[in-house]
Amino acid sequence: MQRRAFLTALIAAFPARVFALYDPKPSQFLDMAAGAWVGALTYRDWANPDKLVTLPSTLSIALSAPEELALFYTFDDGPGKVVYSYERMSFDFKANTLSWVSGISKPSTSQYVVTSAGLDGEGAKLLFERAVEGRTDKYTFIVGRQALSLGKVEFSPSGAQTFRNKYEFRRDEA
Repeated sequence: MQRRAFLTALIAAFPARVFALYDPKPSQFLDMAAGAWVGALTYRDWANPDKLVTLPSTLSIALSAPEELALFYTFDDGPGKVVYSYERMSFDFKANTLSWVSGISKPSTSQYVVTSAGLDGEGAKLLFERAVEGRTDKYTFIVGRQALSLGKVEFSPSGAQTFRNKYEFRRDEA
């Protein structure tokens, strides 16, 4: 019994080497995005382009890597109808690129060029775009301590712009 106690004490005195995880810290452009958000999505109706539709929405964001966001949306789409959406945004700020995956049952991936990434005392502002079907889709993503917005404007080859949608959220303090 004393031998067992001695071995236990000896092992406790020389713990196994412990390896700390030294993952990089979150991107300074994304670190404030994590958390719960409440607000609305406003979008141009596809069936009636002169009409804007606003849906109450919630958004949960988690950092899944230093330059990657996992987004989970819920939309109140009328009495008893809740719509869910899952997305993943993987940024590479050194290469100025974004890979954006939308959906689970029929996932689609879009590639974007990050045209601007700026910081100020309030938070971060990211601009990114992609050319698609003869037009250019331009996005503005602004995240601060208490507010977050993500908007899309489409530009035709002639330069005419069309508002497509905008998410506007505030931090959910509940």
